[in-house]
This record gives sequence, C-alpha cells and structure tokens, in this order.
Amino acid sequence: MKLFSRTNAIILTLFLSLFSFSALAANKVQDVHFKRGATSAEYPAKITGYDFNDYVFYAKKGQALTAKLLTKSTKLWINLSNQHLESGVDLSEYSESLNKQGAYILPYSGKYTIRVGQHRAFARRGEHSDFTLLIEIK
Repeated sequence: MKLFSRTNAIILTLFLSLFSFSALAANKVQDVHFKRGATSAEYPAKITGYDFNDYVFYAKKGQALTAKLLTKSTKLWINLSNQHLESGVDLSEYSESLNKQGAYILPYSGKYTIRVGQHRAFARRGEHSDFTLLIEIK
C-alpha cells in the first residue's frame, strides 16, 4: 500500500502553490507614534515586488494629514483608508484630494491606515524601492 499516492501528491502541490504566494509576502504594519509635543514622524522603509507597508494611526475629524514619500523612486503609490471611506484616498503629490497646502482634511474621527506599495508593472518584475514616509497631523 502506497502511503503517498499520485492523487495526494497533486492535491498537496495545488495546496502549496495556492498558499505559497501569500506566505512569501512580507507586508509590514507600523503603528504611527509621534514623540511628545511633535506633530510629525518619519519612517524609512523598503518595498519589494507586490509587498506593501501599512502605517496605522488614530486622528480626529478636521485634522490636516500630510503624507509625503521622500524618495527618488517613481514606482510607488500611497493611499489612505478608513472604515467610513467608500474607497481609498490617493495621497500622491498631485492628488485632487489634497488642499493647496498638500494636506488631506480627515472627514472622520478614528483609525486610519496609510498604505504604500509599488505600481503593478514594477512589482511584477520584483523590483524594489527605498523610501522614507513623512507623516504630519495637525
């Protein structure tokens, strides 16, 4: 009696291939904290392939959020989400969601997440990008 049949091998291969992509992802979650009396913080990071970095913080309705990617890379996108927002908010430099000072006025109090990732064409090739995220909330 074979302990490991051909059917079992196929099922195991399919199972491993299905979950291997998610197991390889190195997505990072960073809680945003400001030093006492500060209104901003910097977070240096690196993204490779389809990975992304999340930066989680709590803020109040009406506060102005400025999020800038300090990098030479043009491969990155930056997005803001909140449970009450219907879709993510583009925080890139030329976004229509930003005011003239480059800030986004937060419409709700609560938990927000800034996500930074690479555009698909670069991610598909496994490229990487180094950056520093500057977050300011006033």
